[in-house]
Amino acid sequence: MTLMLIADRIAPIPRSHARTVVVLLLVSTGGLAAAAAIAPARFVRFSEVRSTVTELAGKLPPELNSLSPEQLEAAWPGWVAAHDRDIRARLDQGDEDTIVNWMLFGTSFTSRPRAVLGAVESGAAGDQELVLRRTIALIQGRLDDLVMALAAPGTDERRLFARALLQRKGLRFATAADREAVRDYLLGAMMRVAAEQDQIDQELAATSDTEAMTEFVRRSRLFRSRGLSLDTSLVANYSVEQALAAMKARGLLAPGAVGRVAIVGPGLDFADKDVGLDVYPQQTLQPFGVLDALDRLGLAPSSGAEIVALDISPRIVDHVTRARARAVKNVGYTLNLALPKSVAWLPEVRAYWKTFGDRIGAPAAPPASKVIADLADVRAVRVRPAVVNRLSVLNVNMVTDRLDAEPFDLIIATNVFIYYDVLDQTLALSNVEAMLKPGGFLLANFSAPELASVRIRRVDTTTTLYARTATENIRDFMVWYQAATK
Repeated sequence: MTLMLIADRIAPIPRSHARTVVVLLLVSTGGLAAAAAIAPARFVRFSEVRSTVTELAGKLPPELNSLSPEQLEAAWPGWVAAHDRDIRARLDQGDEDTIVNWMLFGTSFTSRPRAVLGAVESGAAGDQELVLRRTIALIQGRLDDLVMALAAPGTDERRLFARALLQRKGLRFATAADREAVRDYLLGAMMRVAAEQDQIDQELAATSDTEAMTEFVRRSRLFRSRGLSLDTSLVANYSVEQALAAMKARGLLAPGAVGRVAIVGPGLDFADKDVGLDVYPQQTLQPFGVLDALDRLGLAPSSGAEIVALDISPRIVDHVTRARARAVKNVGYTLNLALPKSVAWLPEVRAYWKTFGDRIGAPAAPPASKVIADLADVRAVRVRPAVVNRLSVLNVNMVTDRLDAEPFDLIIATNVFIYYDVLDQTLALSNVEAMLKPGGFLLANFSAPELASVRIRRVDTTTTLYARTATENIRDFMVWYQAATK
């Protein structure tokens, strides 16, 4: 048996901030709403990305690299369709990563402590062997508790989702042998996550002594080989609002001029990314955070902005579709806003948390839980049904798909493009620009490849500081990209 160290960040460094929570992991050798879920997207044509593919000659995937220009054009339709399938297949791995994270930090299926450094050190007095034994027992116990919870899920949405994912992989829960197989599978998933984290840690170590912006650039493709995760973070929305305010101050965004906005990969909280909270229903935060910010900054038209979520995850599509269906029946949407107590947030961040949602809803009662009280400050907001109705969703893969529809004033993509390599990022940027109005903007917390074929250009970057510690600044970089004016 080997003890491995994995780091689960509040958000990956290009996403929001770099505080590390260290975990000891045991490793053994109908109607309008329904219509919104149908994507009017098409695969990008070779003629639309010819310049990009030409510029990246010699750096393309092996199956394309040896082809002549004529062969490339002929092969493109089949390749882009297969690549779309490959990207979508990464969702399962991302969902599996989420379940591993839930097993380590979740509180709704177990009464055991969360698997964070310090949970097993009380009274150990530097006895590393005792800490090791306690850690092994803690993680084994949490794993056993999760398997038993999945065997009898009841109506719990998280348990039902995790159980269904495992059943799709051929696992069952009926007998003790079945449950042991599930346990072994989840242990294997932890081994994979640990190995991936070790690789990421090596990449992070290679950039840790560089200037902050250089480090940001190097980390902008950090998760290119990982599963696509839907996890999100509340404070990333603060970074978006700060960028919007700065763009307005510069005269780049006029009052009332941001009427149509796309959000790429809006996220869905399964177990809160910061501290693993899982005692309130799953939720998507960013669409509502953007609507709230646009109204607060006076950037939305008097009729209100329209938000279109663009995502490849059936979970996101279903979640937003159901929220819209409830809004049609005059039922609002409750946001539970958790701010972890383990971080000394700057006063501006705490003020943002206190006002989040006040333009789109009213205060609501947050869930009463000792777990929440110990880990985070939580407030709740009930979003008005009319606001929810301004949100729609389309199934779109930004790397391979393009929309032939009314263009957007603004596209936002936080914590998304770091999951892709240079080719995929460049294809995505080409598709983003095609979906923007001339001169429209993309806000994204990654550094785009500098290629002549990428016409969308960087205008400026907002640096948002969340907190300071004795050893680091917790911050994010939000880059403003602008589409060509014609």
